[in-house]
Amino acid sequence: MLLIPLMVNGQSKQSIVKLKNGTELKGVIKSLDPMDAIVLSIGGVETTIKMENVLRIEEETTLSSSDEIEQRNKSLSPEEKLKVTDFADYPESFDLVVGSKTIKMILVRGGDMNMGFDGRHSLAMKCEPVHKVSLTSFYLSKTFVTSAIVEQLGKKKIKNKYYGVGYWKDANEMVEKIAEASKIPVRLPTEAEWEYAASSSTQDVFFNECADFEYCSDYYAEYQAEAVIDPTGPKKGRMHVYRAYNRRRGKFDRSRIITDDFWEWHFRLAVKAKDVRSMIK
Repeated sequence: MLLIPLMVNGQSKQSIVKLKNGTELKGVIKSLDPMDAIVLSIGGVETTIKMENVLRIEEETTLSSSDEIEQRNKSLSPEEKLKVTDFADYPESFDLVVGSKTIKMILVRGGDMNMGFDGRHSLAMKCEPVHKVSLTSFYLSKTFVTSAIVEQLGKKKIKNKYYGVGYWKDANEMVEKIAEASKIPVRLPTEAEWEYAASSSTQDVFFNECADFEYCSDYYAEYQAEAVIDPTGPKKGRMHVYRAYNRRRGKFDRSRIITDDFWEWHFRLAVKAKDVRSMIK
């Protein structure tokens, strides 16, 4: 049954739109056609959602739990970089299994982010203009892909703890093999997912130990100003993006990857929470 709040037109009250895939989006309904689509304003960004994907729509109730209020307040970074909006019932983590080895996947709750940086604190960044994006909840591996995981796929003994490759395509191919072996549809993280995790309150979980250069899935291109949900970058290009959390220019540094077999670059695993909801406990 589809529940729709009253007084939709012109309302400024927050509503919760729950999708059939398990995602919850919170925003102000700008318009609603029950036979077509709903236009939801999330953090000032208007997003059109087809009604065929909507499970129900509810008005947000006044929070009565002091713990939940505190949690929502803490979701804002000191620079108001992002705000968590998805509090759906997802497991906080799960172990991805390849052979006899595992890698911990940590939940990153979705929300809104001002992606990019103004460039005043970096020399080589190409991260303007700052633009709004929305991320649905996803899991990110706690560390880079380990050599122990890769050895389970037939690689000879590797001396380093984390597996490194010289080319993006090699990293992507290895992730595809891990997805096949684990039966979990993991992939390289998008640049937006990477920056969101790096800006979140749980950033130390991912970058305390692994803060070197790493691959993202996106092709490199200058940012566009329009707001989007779950951006994946341009559909084609010559080079891919790499990011690093704790290098000379800091966690907001971005550049295109130019490398060969002389260098070894690391990579993580990512997967949307909605895509594994029924596959994990």
